[in-house]
Amino acid sequence: MTFLEIRDFLTMTADLNENYRIYIDQTPPVPAGILRVTDGAAVFLETKKPLTVKDAKKQLNFLKKEQKLMFFVNETPQYVFGLKISNDKILLS
Repeated sequence: MTFLEIRDFLTMTADLNENYRIYIDQTPPVPAGILRVTDGAAVFLETKKPLTVKDAKKQLNFLKKEQKLMFFVNETPQYVFGLKISNDKILLS
């Protein structure tokens, strides 16, 4: 299985509306925000207000493009392996 890198996310969202909000694909979707950086990954954390695509791009553009993307749900780290678009949301899965 291939995990999403920053370059993949930037390419996949290049033509999307920058006001789309980013969520973690759970039931119900969990707002993703507050990007943290570790040695090998950029991490989306649960938050009350989700990042927009525009805000995420601002943060990700300053990082190494080969870094993997991760998210934490209930204190469990998971790599992002894809994303879906649902209405005006980006769902990280």
